[in-house]
Amino acid sequence: TLDPLGRPDDPLELVLDVAGLARGEQRLDRLRGRVGGRWSAHTLELDASLPLRPPAWIESWPAPVGAATAVTSDGTALRLRGDGRWTPGTAAQAPGTSPLAGSACWLQARDVALDVAFDAGGAPREVRAAPGQMQALDAVLRWTTLQWNAPAPGAAGGLALDAELDPLAVAPWLQRDLRLGATARVRVADRLDADVVVERRGGDLDIRDNGSRQALGLTDLRVALAAHDGVWSLTQAAAASNVGVAAGAQTLRPPLPSLWPDADTPVEGVLELRVDRLGTWAAWVPPGWRLGGTLRTSASIGGRLGAPEYLGEMVGSQLAVRNLLEGVDVRDGELRVTLRGDDATVETFRLRAGDGTLEIDGGASFGERPQARLQLRADRFELLGRIDRRLVVSGDAEMALALDAIRVDGRFGVDRGLIDFTRRDAPSLDDDVTVVRRGETLPGADAPRPPPRRPVQVNVAVDLGRDLRLRGRGLDTMLRGSLALTTPGGRPTLVGTVRAEQGTYRAYDQKLAIDRGEVVFTGPVDNPRLDILAVRPNLDVEVGVEIGGTAQSPRVRLYSNPAMSDADTLSWLILGRPPDGLGRADTALLQAAAMALLAGEGEGTTGRLLRTIGIDELTVSRPEGGTTEDAVVTIGKQVGRNLFVAYERGVNATAGSWQVIYRVARRITVRAQTGEDTALDVIWSWRWN
Repeated sequence: TLDPLGRPDDPLELVLDVAGLARGEQRLDRLRGRVGGRWSAHTLELDASLPLRPPAWIESWPAPVGAATAVTSDGTALRLRGDGRWTPGTAAQAPGTSPLAGSACWLQARDVALDVAFDAGGAPREVRAAPGQMQALDAVLRWTTLQWNAPAPGAAGGLALDAELDPLAVAPWLQRDLRLGATARVRVADRLDADVVVERRGGDLDIRDNGSRQALGLTDLRVALAAHDGVWSLTQAAAASNVGVAAGAQTLRPPLPSLWPDADTPVEGVLELRVDRLGTWAAWVPPGWRLGGTLRTSASIGGRLGAPEYLGEMVGSQLAVRNLLEGVDVRDGELRVTLRGDDATVETFRLRAGDGTLEIDGGASFGERPQARLQLRADRFELLGRIDRRLVVSGDAEMALALDAIRVDGRFGVDRGLIDFTRRDAPSLDDDVTVVRRGETLPGADAPRPPPRRPVQVNVAVDLGRDLRLRGRGLDTMLRGSLALTTPGGRPTLVGTVRAEQGTYRAYDQKLAIDRGEVVFTGPVDNPRLDILAVRPNLDVEVGVEIGGTAQSPRVRLYSNPAMSDADTLSWLILGRPPDGLGRADTALLQAAAMALLAGEGEGTTGRLLRTIGIDELTVSRPEGGTTEDAVVTIGKQVGRNLFVAYERGVNATAGSWQVIYRVARRITVRAQTGEDTALDVIWSWRWN
């Protein structure tokens, strides 16, 4: 058809030269074009230079300089030729200049030649690229074949690709030299015919842990796909001297006429994993924790790609978890898990700690809604083994884990335990405190809120047993009682009563006996109700300290029975006698005692000395009206709750005397004395106002 602008053989020539066009952030540095030839057969040449910004995820690379391309057209064929180079920079490259020598480039293409052929209707019929290469950051991709054909009558369209990725340093941020390479040969028609390999070409990886460096010791890393005649074969292999060995092979058979596998595609294969030293995984666990033992997994894979089935086992031996700082020392672990179809069964999972064991059995399913149900049994299992924190428990629990909920039901008892908080732990920040250094932003400030967590339902009963001791800051007592731990609304809640038995409380160098001690939990874990009474033993009256209120708002007051003033109570509590005839020194002592009892905690220097040599009382007294030569020194030891043994000797006496005081009941006391004077007294007391 004759063009209305001219005849087919008329000459055609057009030259275009544009520079410095800009609109907003878009900029065109240079555009040169030429159309020449005839109306029926002409050539189009185009040379353009424009900035090309890198992707947003390349945060460390600023805007590039420019690009250069060339496009020619001849009839129904379009040819694109280019040799482009884009380098980081903040200013545009001036026309006619070359990129900066030695600059790192984020995108570079060379020897690009692309032929596009159209059919009579103007639709692309064939795209063919001549051999070339392209570099993005440090990745260099070379191709020898790149061709696409549109479907045509009697012939299927398809894609052909032969390419290779030069060795690439994939993790320079880890300061290691692992390099990966890849090759690809892909043909796409009615079926996929491909050979794709990604493999290690040298180097290693390492993980940093508190300044130290742990190399993986990689010797092999390879992932490959071979698709021929409708059969897909995938293989994986990884070997690292400090991690372990993993290998796998799977076969997929996409049904006709599908080109790609879908969820119903049959799959079969094998998977092997072997870790000879779990201790080398220390870099992947929190600081202070150590792992030990060996782990091996061997399984065959079947079923469908969307719902694979496994047949095999996972075996572990000499498993261990340790944290000496926290007192965790779990050892001699044994594991055996069998895989059958989409189910896994825990045949054996046994751990040892102290003189006890912990066993877990149950199973899990891997269907469309994965879930697991496990049973846990503890027999004298030592949860904590620190010198100041020991806890041995027995009991059982059942755990149900699903995608939408977690449920734990159980009952445990404390066989033996010690919680000693005599020494304070090192100061630390609360969990809700985040440290932001200069130049940093608050983590997660702009991040969207995480989705709601799976609801956790816990119903665990805890019996404190008969051998749980609490010690520290003047307190030394056995704990009794039971607690119920639940999580209504996702918050932990405790309900129950903890009683202090056979306990003492040392205040201002006086060892008080805990007559009544109850901590009542009614919901909040950190704010139980307090009902504690500590009295001084071996007196004719009851005096002591009473604590009420809650843990967050306690109320402390002096206690006496029969009721007395605070001054009289302090006299009995500190001096062990009524306030009649107190001297100035005694009054000053009582004032200091009052402040210490109500404001301080712990024990004084004298108390620490007495505890070190193993005695409870050291007093120096003199009879009313006596002199210093009449002073008497008394050393005593509280053997039991109702039994007190003491030795008395005067300063000028040639011999002393022993006393044994036994409180039979509240108002009846038996006192035996031997030495210079031997006597046996039965004392019955009655007081009235």
